Amino acid sequence: MRRYLLIFCLSLLPLASCDSSKPTAQASPPKQSGSVLRQVTLEKFDEQGRPLWQVQAQEVNYSPDRKTAAIIKPKGNLFQNGQVVLQVEAERGQITNDGRQISLEGKITALDPRNKAVIRGDNLEWLPQQALLTIRDNLVANNATAEVNAKTGRYFTQEQRLELQGAVRVRVKEPAVRLQGRFLQWLIAQEKMMSDRRLQMERYQDQQLLQQIEADQGEYNLKTKVAILQKNIQIKSLEPEAQAVSEQITWNVEEQTILSPSTIKIVQQQLTVTGNQGILNLKNNLANLTGGIQAISAANQSVLFANQLQWNLDSQQVQATGNVTYQQPQPSLKVTGSQANGNLNNNTVIVTSPERGQVVTEIIVEQ
Repeated sequence: MRRYLLIFCLSLLPLASCDSSKPTAQASPPKQSGSVLRQVTLEKFDEQGRPLWQVQAQEVNYSPDRKTAAIIKPKGNLFQNGQVVLQVEAERGQITNDGRQISLEGKITALDPRNKAVIRGDNLEWLPQQALLTIRDNLVANNATAEVNAKTGRYFTQEQRLELQGAVRVRVKEPAVRLQGRFLQWLIAQEKMMSDRRLQMERYQDQQLLQQIEADQGEYNLKTKVAILQKNIQIKSLEPEAQAVSEQITWNVEEQTILSPSTIKIVQQQLTVTGNQGILNLKNNLANLTGGIQAISAANQSVLFANQLQWNLDSQQVQATGNVTYQQPQPSLKVTGSQANGNLNNNTVIVTSPERGQVVTEIIVEQ
């Protein structure tokens, strides 16, 4: 019996020491043939005796210098602080650097039991001491909330954060949202997706595209269904048809509302409206803007200035209040008051002043 244990320990020398006072790599009784072990269970422990990884394999084949172990059909657990953080399996792999690095290839599946996220790819590298999993080639990850595709990725197991790069595509299940970009981070435990690079978001309903928004950076909360986007924002709504630009918005995807605390410009048909801040309700087709309002009709070059404005995107009717000024070129006139109602595209605007009881009208006569 002692003779068998001695031979067994020597065969596993590249993975761990046979010092019985320290945690060692272990295997179930193998069918041994030279440097090949079959039906093996291998383990690696940290200095505190906690497992770093445990892998079962159909076959383990050592290199001539016995510093590398090639494994066939590996399946096992990756640990962190003694707890399982990933359950992995693949077609083949390698264990190198005294068990401090595991590489897997071919039909890889890694499941994080803490958040039920499944990561798949063609090439995987696990560095247990860094709590880092690197996935290369055809990365696909999903859980009950979303599915992501990317060229490569890194999974930080301690933070439960998946970093994605290269042609990143995200499909959020409910409500139906698509995200695209060159780089994106998925904070799985926090149920957030974020990017500090150009990002595109799309909102679908019954497989029909409703809104599309691009920004230089942003984040999407999968729990609250709210996106916060910043810098060079371009908004395109297909239902209703409208476009807008801003530097900062909060987009409630479920409610289809876009809140801008900074300057926002909205364009629909021949009317362009700009305000210091505003909210665009794409479900009710209403826009409410405040501060420094300027509305310009491309149809007849009429202009409306006000402090507040409500715009019905269906009827094109506007209601303005506060320091109202309306100008039109044909016939050329300028009207000031405290309120205005009407349609700028067809020059049917009524200006009133209920508080002061008077409206000032200037008729401009061309010389």
